[in-house]
Amino acid sequence: MNQPESLEEFVKLASQFQGDRKTLYVNQSDYTPEEEIVSDEDTAGGNTMQMIRLLASSTTDATYWEEPVYDSGELEQLNIQLDSLDTFSREVLTLQDMEKNKSHFDI
Repeated sequence: MNQPESLEEFVKLASQFQGDRKTLYVNQSDYTPEEEIVSDEDTAGGNTMQMIRLLASSTTDATYWEEPVYDSGELEQLNIQLDSLDTFSREVLTLQDMEKNKSHFDI
């Protein structure tokens, strides 16, 4: 199992997976920092930052990547890069299910 540094590296690793049942698990959820950086009144009307978590797996390999996303343009670019993984079935997971799958693959 590998944890790549970038989305490009994630896609490159996943595209080399051998075996059957290749799946791309996806989780997108609100990201809440542990500590508040600015008060709520300074962020009123702002967009909520999202955290994207991706787990690509096959019967023999797995790789995981996550990163905060700030706007819809970044999401669009992410989807364009993931299009090359068209041999993977896709499954959207809750954060809890993503954590379970990560544990299953010892990530």
